[in-house]
Amino acid sequence: MIIPINEQYRITTDPYQWIVQKKRSRKGKEDWEPQTYHTSFQSALQSLGEFMVRQSDAATLTDALAEGESITTTLSQALTPQFQVISDVKKTGSDC
Repeated sequence: MIIPINEQYRITTDPYQWIVQKKRSRKGKEDWEPQTYHTSFQSALQSLGEFMVRQSDAATLTDALAEGESITTTLSQALTPQFQVISDVKKTGSDC
């Protein structure tokens, strides 16, 4: 399963793990590079959210809070259509 988050990040899964991936260009072709590996979807999502905040251009606490709100909105919009699919995957035990 592939869950697109935005133009730059996505979360994928296989029978053993959840993977946060980042888009990159390789020999003129679009490719996805693994960034982190997780045992649960919740862990992958939290890690991605934290990473996106750290990578933001926020210079003050106010900026960081605004970025956090924007990132939360991005993640929730990306996940809303995927929620049922993610729930089904959890029920089958694919997030070992």
